[in-house]
Amino acid sequence: MLKFFRKIRQKLLSENKFSNYLIYAIGEIILVVIGILIALQINNWNEKRKEKAKTQAFYIQLLDDLKEDKAYAQFIIKKFESQRAAYNSYLKQFDTNGVTRSKMYKDLLSLNSESYAINFNMSTLESLQNSGEIVLLPPGLRNSLLELKRSQEKITTDESLDNRAKTSVSEHLSILMGSPSLVERLNNQKDLKAELDIESNTNEIILALESIQGWMDFSELKSIRLLTDLLDEMDEVEKLIKKEIGK
Repeated sequence: MLKFFRKIRQKLLSENKFSNYLIYAIGEIILVVIGILIALQINNWNEKRKEKAKTQAFYIQLLDDLKEDKAYAQFIIKKFESQRAAYNSYLKQFDTNGVTRSKMYKDLLSLNSESYAINFNMSTLESLQNSGEIVLLPPGLRNSLLELKRSQEKITTDESLDNRAKTSVSEHLSILMGSPSLVERLNNQKDLKAELDIESNTNEIILALESIQGWMDFSELKSIRLLTDLLDEMDEVEKLIKKEIGK
C-alpha cells in the first residue's frame, strides 16, 4: 500500500503536476488522520469493553458481599430476638407474687450475658475505595454503597460502645463470683466454701446481673431495629446493582 502511494507521488512530481500533487498530499494526510482516528476509536472501544467486564465482575463481588452480610444480619437479629424473648420471659414472672431470691438468681444466671461484636464484610467496596476504581461505578450506586457502609459502621460502633458500657459491671461481677467453674469445684470443699462465703455476695451478684441484662436489652433492641432497617437498605442497593448488570 505504501509503495502504491509512493509511485503516485513520484509520477505526479515527475509530470510537474503540482496542483494535483498538492491535492493528493492533502488526501493522503486525511487518510492518515482517518486511520489514526479509527485506531483510537478501536482502542477506546477495547478499553471500554475491558472496563465494562471489570465493572461487571465488581457487581458480582458486591452482590456476594451483600448476600453474606444479609445472612449475617438475619442471624444476629434472630440471635438477639431469642435473647430478648428469654429476658422478657424472665421479666414476666414479676407480674405475679412469689418470686424468691434463689429463683431470681438462678434465672439470671441462665440468661446469656456475653457481649457480641457485630462485624460486616464489605471487602469489595473497601478494595474499590483503596484502589480508586470505585469511580467505575455509577454515581447513584456509588453513593448508595457508601451510605450503606456508613450504616453498617454505625451499627458496629454502637454495639461496641454498648458492650464497653457494661464491661466494668461484668468485671466487678467476675470478682464477686470468681470463675464459672468455681462453684462446682467448691462442692467438694466444704471448709473452703464456707471460708470464701461467696453466697454472701448473692444480693450484689443479682444486682450486677440485672444491670448487665438491662444494658443488653437496650443494646440488642436497638441493634434489632437498626439491622432491620439495614436489611431494607441492602435490598435497595441489591436492586440497583442488578439493574446495572442488566444494562
